Amino acid sequence: MTQSVVIHPKVTALQNRLEELRQESARLYLKAEYMQFEEKPHMLSLYETYIGKLLFEEFQLGIEIRLINLEAQLIQAYINRNERPDEEQIATRIRYEKEKFKSELEEKEATIKAAQEYLNAPSYSKEETEELRNLYRLIAKALHPDLHPDQTQREKDLFLKAVSAYRIGDIFVLRQIALALTEESIVDIPEVDLPRLIEKAQETVDSFKLRIEQMNAVFPFIYRDKLTDSEWIKEQQVEIAERITNAKKQLEQSKNYLMMLKIWKPDSLS
Repeated sequence: MTQSVVIHPKVTALQNRLEELRQESARLYLKAEYMQFEEKPHMLSLYETYIGKLLFEEFQLGIEIRLINLEAQLIQAYINRNERPDEEQIATRIRYEKEKFKSELEEKEATIKAAQEYLNAPSYSKEETEELRNLYRLIAKALHPDLHPDQTQREKDLFLKAVSAYRIGDIFVLRQIALALTEESIVDIPEVDLPRLIEKAQETVDSFKLRIEQMNAVFPFIYRDKLTDSEWIKEQQVEIAERITNAKKQLEQSKNYLMMLKIWKPDSLS
């Protein structure tokens, strides 16, 4: 007759607690990964498309105004000394200042272009997206190093491979990894190790909670609700558009003033 093994209720309680913490860790980890690699790019793309394009136009106008005003100041300095402006020297200075803004302009322009490409890119079907997340959830639960501190090198490599595959949306690779998994059973963990593993699992849960809290407190997550609020988006666009209109008027005034300065001649040449 086979004798069944009786597990002490205290051990069962520890096993259950460890399983709960592992489940919560896996859930929080997946949430943090989702926020970082799916939700964040999407929100950034929405922000750049709805708001960023207008802010970029305002930024460009601001640079143009600053450069024209600088040129006017340089010419005015010659006028104050009753000297003919050195056009070559002034042009060299303006080119130098313009070059300082070039990389920033190109970076902002590239960000807006990437945002538009992201929103226009073909996406997975609802079923494929669900499969992708489910596969990754399974793999993370079985291979995440915080949940399994005594991993083999092969398991570590598999997890890193799964992370990369998930981030680029490679379902095929995730399917292959999922097939190769052998999940450790909590029942097989020695009783003496359970308290240590529970403490470690609790630290992991707390760490993921803090990470998620910190992410929610910064851009772009602070705009999560607003980016789906058409009224808020419209208000922001109207406000920025008004600033752009004012900037264009200021630019025109600066150009006219610069034109007046350029026709000035020293008294001896008048």
